[in-house]
Amino acid sequence: MKIDNIQDKIIEEFEQFSDKAHRFAYFRKLIQIGNDLDPIASDELDQEHEVKASKSNIWIKASLKDDKVYFTADSDNAISKGLVGILLRVFSGNSPRDIINTNLYFLSEINMYERLNQDWINDLLAIIQKIKLLTAKLQVLEIRRDNLASAV
Repeated sequence: MKIDNIQDKIIEEFEQFSDKAHRFAYFRKLIQIGNDLDPIASDELDQEHEVKASKSNIWIKASLKDDKVYFTADSDNAISKGLVGILLRVFSGNSPRDIINTNLYFLSEINMYERLNQDWINDLLAIIQKIKLLTAKLQVLEIRRDNLASAV
């Protein structure tokens, strides 16, 4: 499964930051991942794409192409942007089924929950929820489209 390979690669990238002495390097790496994001278009920084229940302003857009979901995102907070960036590395370019059924084991393996304060953990959980919700909506639309096409 492609998603597990990506998670394993992220675990390898963060191994060098395993102890608390590397706290700042860990967050620099996370911020770098956020800076590498393809930004969402400024006219789409709206309520439809906004991640609710997050302290930071975060927006995520999903699109379906060739049965794969692709995401763009942005945030006004560097850490939150890194969080969304690392999750999009895992999810983007995969099938809706794979995204919805993914076990995000890499978050524990890279000590994400121990490194983040409660506000960022809440942002992380809200981002995951938004990604899965957008994916589920795209999957339903795809099923409806396929059913309409076969009925014609």
